[in-house]
Amino acid sequence: MNFAVIEYTSKTGGIWRHSAGHPNYLADPAREIDPTSFGCYVSAMRGEHIPLTLLLGTGNPLKRIYRKIYGRWPSLYSLEYLRQFDALLVVYELGNGPSLTNFVRRLQQVLPHIVILGVPTQPYGLIREYWHQYPQAKTDIKEFIQSVDAFITIVASTKEAWRSLSGRPVVYLPQPYPVAQASEYNQPRSAKQQSIFVAGVTSRDNILKGHDVAVRLQKMNPKYTIQVTDTPGHTLDTSRLTGARFEVLPFQPWLEHLRYLSRVTLTVNTDYTVTRGRVQVDCAAVGTPSIGADSDGQTDLFPHLPANRNTTVEELVRQSSRLLADTDWYDHNTLTAFQRLQKYDYEPSAERITQLIEKIRRQKS
Repeated sequence: MNFAVIEYTSKTGGIWRHSAGHPNYLADPAREIDPTSFGCYVSAMRGEHIPLTLLLGTGNPLKRIYRKIYGRWPSLYSLEYLRQFDALLVVYELGNGPSLTNFVRRLQQVLPHIVILGVPTQPYGLIREYWHQYPQAKTDIKEFIQSVDAFITIVASTKEAWRSLSGRPVVYLPQPYPVAQASEYNQPRSAKQQSIFVAGVTSRDNILKGHDVAVRLQKMNPKYTIQVTDTPGHTLDTSRLTGARFEVLPFQPWLEHLRYLSRVTLTVNTDYTVTRGRVQVDCAAVGTPSIGADSDGQTDLFPHLPANRNTTVEELVRQSSRLLADTDWYDHNTLTAFQRLQKYDYEPSAERITQLIEKIRRQKS
């Protein structure tokens, strides 16, 4: 099956092709393709990553003038290169929604043999907040969903919410993840350092709750160090850590971050943006429990450690304390997460995606 992911832009500005010796997770994440997001679809399906800007010819000065005048790119651009593909996964992003919708509509008219899957790039919680500020954005994404053959959500709890926006099929499919590669960094509890990692950018709502949890845990377990990340482009607020023993770590590329996560005893991530949960997925791969999030990864991989926006600091401290004190309970949660993670690997993910595409193709014929 010839498959490609279409995003509005790409890091290279051109087409990135998967090869057996150079999958996405070995590519340069700054200059080629991401190691854990939509690049995973490309490598799982052994396909291509194509920026819409390349097809639109956005480098053409006349086309840029046209967009400035009319608010959209000219519609008459060639789709001939895409004729070779059986299926496309088109990634919807808020900033360029109308352009992506117009592209999908043209595809349906010009190349009707192609099965078109849609998927959002931003977390559902952030998209929902954006709708409150910009109601037109909700209309825009409805039009996109109505234009694709099926819309994918990577968060099971959002399936009905997405379905309510239109009459198009909405399918829950966990995002592919390079399980085999990431699992090389898995370590048992006995090999870990006495450290608590608080994940998340502090400019995001509720992340500081995780700092409160970590401080409480450190008071109960003085040997543990608290660690946070200074993420580029975000201001780090450490005011809740005043008086605690903590370290600020620089931002780490994925493989380096996996090595780091494999050494910490516990991750706290109070993110309630209803996201996939890369933090939780990474933790499951390396044998480190994660608490605090309402992500799909937390719910699916760590079912005995649930949390949501209303979960109190006291409850999260209780969950954490049991993990730190009870080795059997710690091992039970990390083993459960690791076993459940296997279905996200490339081969089973590709099989699920292929089955969906074939089902849609039968319905279209």
